[in-house]
Amino acid sequence: MTLDRIVRRNALRFPGKAALLAGGRSVTWQELDRRVDRIANALRARGLAAGDRVAVLLGNCAEIVELYFGIARAGLIAVPLNWRLTNSELSQLLGQAEPALLVVGASFAEPFREALASGTSPARRWIVGGELAGAEPYEQVVDEAEAAAIESPAKDDEPFAIFFTSGTTGLPKGAMVSHRNLVANAFNQFVADGSRPSDVNLIATPLYHMGAVFMAVTYMMLGCTQVVLEKFDPRAWLEAVARHRATVALLVPTMINAVVNCPAVEGADLASLRCLFYGGGPMPPNVLRRAMQHLRCGFTQGYGLTETLEATFLVASDHVLDGDERRQRRLASAGREAVGAEVRVVTSEGRDAAPLEVGEVLVRSESVIPGYWRMPDETAKAIRNGWFHTGDLGYLDDERYLFLVDRIKDMVVTGGVNVYTKEVEAVLFEHPAVLEAAVVGLPDDQWGEIVAAVVVLRPGCTAFAEELVEHCRKSLAGFKKPRVVHFLDELPRNPSGKILKRELRRRLASG
Repeated sequence: MTLDRIVRRNALRFPGKAALLAGGRSVTWQELDRRVDRIANALRARGLAAGDRVAVLLGNCAEIVELYFGIARAGLIAVPLNWRLTNSELSQLLGQAEPALLVVGASFAEPFREALASGTSPARRWIVGGELAGAEPYEQVVDEAEAAAIESPAKDDEPFAIFFTSGTTGLPKGAMVSHRNLVANAFNQFVADGSRPSDVNLIATPLYHMGAVFMAVTYMMLGCTQVVLEKFDPRAWLEAVARHRATVALLVPTMINAVVNCPAVEGADLASLRCLFYGGGPMPPNVLRRAMQHLRCGFTQGYGLTETLEATFLVASDHVLDGDERRQRRLASAGREAVGAEVRVVTSEGRDAAPLEVGEVLVRSESVIPGYWRMPDETAKAIRNGWFHTGDLGYLDDERYLFLVDRIKDMVVTGGVNVYTKEVEAVLFEHPAVLEAAVVGLPDDQWGEIVAAVVVLRPGCTAFAEELVEHCRKSLAGFKKPRVVHFLDELPRNPSGKILKRELRRRLASG
């Protein structure tokens, strides 16, 4: 099944039900299906053929959602673009994808003027919400397009979109995510979340990112209403839950931390919220416990990459505050394999690791991508014998709960001994003055690397480097404690909220 069939089916089942609430607009499933047909017809009328790419440079809005499905119905491939990139980064991605058409929001036309003027940007453009020389107005394109219902020529194993990886450790790669990948992931998430047709999904993460897209696809498959926020703000998010009676939402750990620390959380009406889904980075256990106490809803954690979608889930029944020691320990895990996924942990020698033995996490499922766009060598390196090599280090316990300890490239080797940065970060988060923390390795002539911590303090709180080192000394072996501690007002992040440790290493190395 290609993803545009979701809209067509729901137009028949729930014609008058709201499919999208965004920017003050309410779009029913029937209206959405008709606009998807018009978008697909407009694309075909301009000569775009099956397999051509359509780049999308938009913020969170109704247009980006309908475009995804319209592109799919035309048999084309969407290329979501991150609007937080620089002009040179955007030009690089356009050069890789070689789209036949660019759909750009008016608010991004000026910031990306250089990239749009470069030879990598397609000459054919649609502009949403404004004017741009040489670009067709999006609403005019849709209004004037043929309204005839059409069927997608794409197959379900063909790419729905090219999602460029976040590039936390290097240059982005174009992950070719198929229709089948997202449908398979939805069934896994149905089971993990206990999803139901009456759910209302609140989207606050960027819709150019895989997380927001797979969450939307999952709940749209059930005919649920999607509430799209233009951007994330903790107070606005709390107000949107109450106003729209949202039942499910995805937030990355940094967003959850912001919500928990927002003064408005105390009086917020969160009675409708059934399940908060989190992923996209490590969740310090101390932050998770505070979230469970303040938000008073069920929680589901999903672990996966852009290339694998969700491989494991820590489900609501695993999220308990008053369980025995084993259940308390599980809160630091990524859960167990999804119904339709397999997970292995493999040592550097290539054998399956014993329980509690650390190795690289491998994933095999219908949600794993077929490969990277025009990167056969990278594809062959990542997918071997059907298993995707994630680059994450972790271990399985005796009940197959997966515990992640680090990225292979982030692990610190000091004096020949491995230090997993996530373990040190979790201890730092337990200090009452610490709002955020990140740990990296810095080159050292004597030890090879030393452990360095970068900390953001809570507003109104103070702490000294020596105090935090001593705090770590109480819970960690001496070789694991930070040798140096630096303080920042904020940590560098990519647009999906992940901390850019390579940027931290660069800053610290340059003083």
